[in-house]
Amino acid sequence: DGLWSGLSTATKGVAAGLGTMVASSVAGYQSEGGWGLVKGVGTGLVGGAAIAVTGTVCGAAQIGCGVYNTPQAFRGRREQRVWDADLGQWVDIDLVKLESQVIAEGSDEETEAHTPSESVKETEYYDLLRVKPSASAAEVKKAYYKEARACHPDKNPGDAEANAKFQRLADAYQVLSDPESRKKYDREGKSGVSEGNVKMDPSVFFSLLFGSERFEPWIGELQLAMQTGQLAKAMERGGLDQGAESLEQEVMSDNSKVLKQRQLHREVHCAVHLREFMNDIVYRRDESQFEQRARLEAADLAQCQFGPELLAALGEMYKLRAEIYLADELVGRFSLTKQMVSMKHSGKTMQHKLNLYSNGVNSLLQVKRVHDVSKASTPSAPSAPSAPSAQEGAETPDASAEEKMEQALEEALPLFLQTAWAAVVTDIDSTMKEVGRKLLKDKSVPWQIRVRRSQALQRLGEIFFEEGTKALASGE
Repeated sequence: DGLWSGLSTATKGVAAGLGTMVASSVAGYQSEGGWGLVKGVGTGLVGGAAIAVTGTVCGAAQIGCGVYNTPQAFRGRREQRVWDADLGQWVDIDLVKLESQVIAEGSDEETEAHTPSESVKETEYYDLLRVKPSASAAEVKKAYYKEARACHPDKNPGDAEANAKFQRLADAYQVLSDPESRKKYDREGKSGVSEGNVKMDPSVFFSLLFGSERFEPWIGELQLAMQTGQLAKAMERGGLDQGAESLEQEVMSDNSKVLKQRQLHREVHCAVHLREFMNDIVYRRDESQFEQRARLEAADLAQCQFGPELLAALGEMYKLRAEIYLADELVGRFSLTKQMVSMKHSGKTMQHKLNLYSNGVNSLLQVKRVHDVSKASTPSAPSAPSAPSAQEGAETPDASAEEKMEQALEEALPLFLQTAWAAVVTDIDSTMKEVGRKLLKDKSVPWQIRVRRSQALQRLGEIFFEEGTKALASGE
């Protein structure tokens, strides 16, 4: 198990590194245009390299431990236990205890109300989001999601008024989501907030990009958003000049612990959500009610940005994890059925990883092209202009350089988004594996309940996959 855990950790590190590079590039372009993308590329390459190296080093260490502990691994798997890397031993999963632990540790969201230090100078941004000046950070984020979804450009093509409102909402949220800029806005209003100092919340960026906010109970906060957010905080503390080595140390120390805890919370929340959603069929044996709820939920999720794709990916992983457990429990650990379904799962996840690496390599090549164009577009020392058209000669090169930059960015962005999406799919693969373990190996319930959960998860996966592929086929 340590071998596969190590390979998984190394893969996550590389995936997060590639994803961070892409995310920084796209976010930079959205905030500052062409030159923002170039700046984002530089930031992403430094941070992405640090995260990739960190994941690879941790993965190598886990592979070594796995080789050493192979006999214990066979025993632990036979007893439906899970390896705990922190304790260095095989443990039983108790979802009830894990849920209590997560509740005791508190939510990742900031839920405390915001208290302005003095009377708020203006409330335009608060009014745009339809919240009070005392709203908590979580309430501000929720309000932004709600308002932004209604006027998102993808839902309102060609509607200039909706696009303008979407931009105003983004400006308001960028200010109110940052504690320091929010305090300054409360004191001085819009005139006191510098747009250059405002930073987009990565979780919001990816939620709007991939429509994952509606999927949050099912997949949680994306690793790409968590990694990019922690990287942004690390670079904000140390500045862009700290270099890859110091940034790697930053990511490997406190941030890695924070990310690990947030990922555990994510997995537990998703497992608990699945447990509650499947109660109709697991305990009450009401198959028709479960089927109806599942199809209504899937139809609603399919309406989101990237909804059909997320549904299909999620449904596929649900089915595979359920089939693996059922084959292990009802047919036999070393049975042909178990080996076949395990190979199917491994083949699918490997395909997704190779797709990520392929897109990542192509993105890096595209980054180089954009960098070359931006370097060639940098103004050099002006030569002596001809007398008749001095002004025209000074403007034409700049206009030409801008056009070349725009063309390079138009070619690069689709590929960057493909790479980000590939990172999301590999994240869903690895996260749903852990969610499935916590749900299906939960020793707080009898084995009969665990089998029923597996059968319910298998059916839910089939419904999600069917609805997702149907929506993709119909172009919804």
